[in-house]
Amino acid sequence: MFRLSEEANEQVQNEAATEAETDVEAKEAQAETETASDDAAQSEAQEAQVDPKDQEIADLQQQLLRTRADFDNFRRRTRAEKEELSQFATKKLLSDLLPVVDNFDRAMQAVSDADEQIRTGIEMVHRQFQAILSQYGVTPMNAEGETFDPTRHEAVMQEAAEGVEPNVVLQELQRGYLLHDKVLRPAMVKVSV
Repeated sequence: MFRLSEEANEQVQNEAATEAETDVEAKEAQAETETASDDAAQSEAQEAQVDPKDQEIADLQQQLLRTRADFDNFRRRTRAEKEELSQFATKKLLSDLLPVVDNFDRAMQAVSDADEQIRTGIEMVHRQFQAILSQYGVTPMNAEGETFDPTRHEAVMQEAAEGVEPNVVLQELQRGYLLHDKVLRPAMVKVSV
């Protein structure tokens, strides 16, 4: 029985030693956790102290990037507006000169039977006038035989024509002009029905 007691005593001592080791390990782990949490708390405290400045720097950098992008967009938009203005600044003047070109066309048709010198003079002035208009980007449209386009043609008459599809320009009554591929004056046309 004494033996049992010794064995029991040894077992109790072993268990006590194991518990003591476990307690020591638990305390060490707890100490490490506390140290880690203290370190994390210190890091967070340091970040909290530095964070407003870093945040302000990041905000200012973002603001600078946005301002640069806005300025680049403004510069591009201004350049495009300037180019468009230079192309179309003379639009009113050129539009007012188109009836003169029409009158030259009519004069050339009227003088076909007249004196050759008069006809030659009118043709020279007409060619010079056309050359100046083309220098400024004005080009005549060819409307006859094309499908009617309301953005380029102004229909003033309709006529039924055999063998022609509907909405085809049959006759150009007044020539239309483009200014840099935009309509300066639509062509007055007769359209098939």
